[in-house]
Amino acid sequence: MRIGFKKSTLNVIVIAAVVVVSVLLIAYWPKEAAPEKQIKVVAIATLVSHPALDSLQDNLRQELAAEGFREGTTIRYELRNASGQMQLLATIANELASIKPDVTVAITTPVAQAVTKAVRGPIVFSAVSDPVGAGLVKSLEVPVTDLTGATDAWPYNDQLKLIREVTPGVKRLAVIFNPGEAASQYGMKLIRQFAPQHGFELVEGAVGSTSEVYSVADNLAGKADAIFLSSDSTAIGGVTGALRVATKRKVPLYVGDSGTVAKGGLAAVSIGYDRLGRETGKLVAQALRGQRLIPIISPQGSEVVVNTKAAEMMGVTIPPAVLARAKVIREIQE
Repeated sequence: MRIGFKKSTLNVIVIAAVVVVSVLLIAYWPKEAAPEKQIKVVAIATLVSHPALDSLQDNLRQELAAEGFREGTTIRYELRNASGQMQLLATIANELASIKPDVTVAITTPVAQAVTKAVRGPIVFSAVSDPVGAGLVKSLEVPVTDLTGATDAWPYNDQLKLIREVTPGVKRLAVIFNPGEAASQYGMKLIRQFAPQHGFELVEGAVGSTSEVYSVADNLAGKADAIFLSSDSTAIGGVTGALRVATKRKVPLYVGDSGTVAKGGLAAVSIGYDRLGRETGKLVAQALRGQRLIPIISPQGSEVVVNTKAAEMMGVTIPPAVLARAKVIREIQE
């Protein structure tokens, strides 16, 4: 039997078939990938973890989020920590150079010195006490292309005044520092300058690593009336060991930042590393937006911070006048 179709019916079938094929082609034809939203890469390198630097880094990232750079959507972090091992800094710097981040953040003087030798592109340093003395820049007043940062020089004279006020009987002041760090070289110069003005005889104790802080502090405790940790990351990183000595030997332990006071330091005149982190974050945001001549900043202001629990453990009574104007911490963070 022969089956036939009218011409009009055949046309309808053909048209329907073309429509179906077209729909299938549109649905399954490979599409050109939509351009992904560019994610900026920010590398952050630090020498060691301790309260001041951890606060700096946390506040830096919070400031970038507030500036609209949110992790996972518009920004990605590459984090590196040398864990106090100076010999790793060149390796870390070279690794970051191979990553080619949009901005590299170098926290502490030794890290900044290593990064500026290896990394090209925008660099923002932070927690660098003396950028000129460290050889990073020739002047704090003249901006340099692709290099800026925030200084953290401690108010050493005010710190020594506080030591005299809290413990007026101190005559011999032990200072623990790493002579290999530029921050300590700068700090010790000022401490030696100001100490005689406040009636202190200095007893200096050099360390090369955080693990040495305990033994050096223990040795100094028998030679001095109080101990002061210098501004370098090595000394500050050994605060736990110094605290063990201070509580065992009943010797006041002074530090220079609020985070380390929370870890057991008796008292400090702190520049505020949370604020330093926010200011550093603003510099990073400017660099991410394409600015290349950004002035170096030196955040101003300081606060007195005391730890009453640490004072009790060290046998120290903090004068009411100091407590009245200080930020008071009443526990020791683990």
